[in-house]
Amino acid sequence: AEGKKAAFLDDVTKGDTNLKNVTPKVSDHLTRTKILGNIKKGAELNKVPKPSEELTRAQKYQFRKDRLEAKGESFVEKLDKEGLAFFNEIATAPFSEQAVAFLNAYWGEVGTQAEFIYSVAWDKFKYADMHARGVNYVHKYKEGNMLEFDIGLYFYEKLCKFLEDEKNSDWKDEKFAASQPKLMTAIVRKKELRDKVDVNFDGHVSMLEYLLYQYRSVANPADFVTRSMNHDEHPEIRRARLALAEVNQRIQEYEAEKQRLTKDSKKAGVKGLRAKNMLAQLNAGPLWAKLQAVRT
Repeated sequence: AEGKKAAFLDDVTKGDTNLKNVTPKVSDHLTRTKILGNIKKGAELNKVPKPSEELTRAQKYQFRKDRLEAKGESFVEKLDKEGLAFFNEIATAPFSEQAVAFLNAYWGEVGTQAEFIYSVAWDKFKYADMHARGVNYVHKYKEGNMLEFDIGLYFYEKLCKFLEDEKNSDWKDEKFAASQPKLMTAIVRKKELRDKVDVNFDGHVSMLEYLLYQYRSVANPADFVTRSMNHDEHPEIRRARLALAEVNQRIQEYEAEKQRLTKDSKKAGVKGLRAKNMLAQLNAGPLWAKLQAVRT
């Protein structure tokens, strides 16, 4: 054995020409197929440099955007510069204003869902944003305009749990069937948010994008832009918008007063006792009565 090894090494060092005619054999036909694939004889292969580091989030979004546009599946390529700017302007307005814009464009189709949109969806969107910012009091919250994907998952989680609660069964009524979220796992939901909800590829979920996705059977981004740029505000939407603004103001006043009394009730002496008494009567007071009147 040692002699054969020495002879082989000797041939290699002398540059035995027989070695040049050796053809590598691939015993596994599947492996051979994978190697050959679609490589044509004599074709030159392009050298692809190995990425020095993982793609950034922006690069991933750009890749997805380019791929969808190449397939003609992205609404962005259907809009001119003015239309795209208009969509992004609406999508960065406060949540409530985005909802107003959506309803104004699709009142005929989804006007019956307005109560659900403002009483349930908008409310959960707002509290998800408060959760993300660490804001505990409504009167200290400044309405946002978009949610990170992870907070978008949190929003859907809270929305689904709310609807599963028996005490909220009214919102599961057949008249709100179009507003019911589809149940899915967090992994599938996140992919759905990335691929179907985030239509302008900014890595966030706006109220407008959520609404366009939820009511996609009658709405889509490009159509929304066309309708919104050519329509005035619907009278019903104007009344709803003004009523919402009044409700928000009343809530802010109520929460501010409640926090003040809660803080004072912890003090010793007469001042603390008085604050406790006023706090107990707050829900029966004129401020609460006005708030209830506005809500109804």
